Amino acid sequence: MLVSISSSVSCWVFLVHRYWLEGDVVVRSSDLSRSILRFIFINGLALISSFAAADSANKAQWELGVGLAVLDIPFYPGSSQSKTYVFPIPHFLFRAEKLEIDNGIEATFFRTEKVRFNLSADIAMPVNSQDSEARAGMPDIDTVLQLGPSLEITLAGDRFQADHLRLELPVRAAISTDLRSAESVGWLFEPRLTYETRRPYKTGFTYLVSAGLRFATEDLHQYYYDVDAAFVTPEREQFESQAGYSGMFVDYIANWRSESFIYWALLRYQNLQGAAFEDSPLVEQNDYLLIGAGVTWVFATNL
Repeated sequence: MLVSISSSVSCWVFLVHRYWLEGDVVVRSSDLSRSILRFIFINGLALISSFAAADSANKAQWELGVGLAVLDIPFYPGSSQSKTYVFPIPHFLFRAEKLEIDNGIEATFFRTEKVRFNLSADIAMPVNSQDSEARAGMPDIDTVLQLGPSLEITLAGDRFQADHLRLELPVRAAISTDLRSAESVGWLFEPRLTYETRRPYKTGFTYLVSAGLRFATEDLHQYYYDVDAAFVTPEREQFESQAGYSGMFVDYIANWRSESFIYWALLRYQNLQGAAFEDSPLVEQNDYLLIGAGVTWVFATNL
């Protein structure tokens, strides 16, 4: 039996939405919430350490590096404003029989030739409402962490060959946090088709194209798009969100590698037409682009 734990360059890039690339039941943070987060963190580290130790005798491959990323990200889906982030990113690759870390983590508990079961993670950036014209005077949006299982089914090709097509079915819980407290803000389901290529040699070009739909609970939509009576203005009507369709997206991520450097770029297009919250006064436009690029210097490796 195999289990896969994976994080997306979203978790690396947004922390420092998925290297190969997104946030919800409202319950205030409590000792239970913090205990759950602590349990996930501590046991996740223990799991990774145990697999790494078990694989150390199997001539595991590894490399270390550091890079710089630039991302221009809309404040939230539907916002007409965006923010540009520039920050350093770590690069750590580890490949062994039971554990693979490559801008994400895959520790395998369940895997067949065509099916994988992963525990996936992602993150969405916070928004200071003072910076947002549409949300002026409203509560800030905290960082939203996402965590949940993802079933991946290979439809054509093989993920370790030149290219392959797969169906991904992630379901993630979302938790907002300001690093002092945490709050459950719902769930999302994001079915997608992904076509991915692999470079034939250590150096060269590779890319990924992914397209999918997003659906979310009422609570997630409320977190981003509700307007309570206390925040109504002449330009901003009261609005209450419903569960359902959240929009469609297309991602393109590419990278080119030389002996010591990796150059990468990403593009995400999202369209909110027909979304359950489309009529919210906080939705200023129905589509948007997220763009980013970066470079990584690999300074140590045994490959």
